[in-house]
Amino acid sequence: MQGITWESLKELLLAEYSLGQWGLVFFLYSFAGWCWEVSLYLVRQKRFINRGFLTGPILPIYGFGAVSILGVCVPFKDDVLMVALVGMTVASALEYVTGVLMEALFHVRYWDYSNRPFNLNGHICLMSAATWAFFSVIIVCVVQPYMRPVILRVPQTVAGAASGTLAFFAAVDTVFAVRKGLDLRALLVSMERYAKELEALHGGLDSVSDRVGEMIRSFAEHVDMKQEEMLAGAQRITAARDRVAKMMQERTLTLADGAKVRFENFERILSEAASYLPDTESLIREVEAIREQYDQQTEKLREVRRKKLAHTQRVLRSNPTAASRKHSRALALLRRHEEEMDDPEEDKTA
Repeated sequence: MQGITWESLKELLLAEYSLGQWGLVFFLYSFAGWCWEVSLYLVRQKRFINRGFLTGPILPIYGFGAVSILGVCVPFKDDVLMVALVGMTVASALEYVTGVLMEALFHVRYWDYSNRPFNLNGHICLMSAATWAFFSVIIVCVVQPYMRPVILRVPQTVAGAASGTLAFFAAVDTVFAVRKGLDLRALLVSMERYAKELEALHGGLDSVSDRVGEMIRSFAEHVDMKQEEMLAGAQRITAARDRVAKMMQERTLTLADGAKVRFENFERILSEAASYLPDTESLIREVEAIREQYDQQTEKLREVRRKKLAHTQRVLRSNPTAASRKHSRALALLRRHEEEMDDPEEDKTA
């Protein structure tokens, strides 16, 4: 292991396989990784999920991992402990870098170990590293001795042509997959923007609610000083004030449901208060204007989601554990919408 240089390592690698044969190794392990992931989800969820970022039946992270493991472990392939240690280190580093780059580009983590113990920023964890160590030993010490003679029987020209063809289709697949990933990012960004705008409209309702509450409190104080014949009116005002207080607690509702309930409450309260509060017409017009703007923003959000969801649906379904730190709320909403579309009993108008 002493004196290993890039030139000597390249000679060792080319002594193992030609470039075309290395390409075949890459695609074989990419396909094997896809089969592994699909089988896991078939057992866990009892349904087929076309796993991965691409549409084709390959998971390049497994292919790059296997080629990296085989490449760096060539100098000490007879030392099982070194194979496990070096393979684990290289594959984990590859997984971490890939996860960081994909999250930076798409704002989504296509795998997330944040809930696993001993994880590093959610991109790798102790369990995944141990799995890579196990796979490294299996690949280098068990599978490769049988696979190597088979790969070497493939003529270099045939291997090169096959690898080139597969690389071409994989590149085309990658272009479309990147586009879908960017569409998902754009959808999440737009949903977050609309969510903030809807929250601002809720803030407008809060302002109206505060003003109505203050008017009711002031009028109640005035009524308390009047004669007993005003007692019935004071009781009505107190009830309205209690409804406003209850309404203020309804901010924990979801944006869409909460807004609907709050608009109905406002319209009912202002209608009742019109007989004993001054200048309620301006408040009623303000609430109507906010409601109209809220409906317009909600419809825009639905339209954006309809246009983009067709392109992003495959990404969501193929990566059920995907997460997003920047757009967690929007991603959760998309997940819920997807579940409602899958379930015929759910209301699909949401």
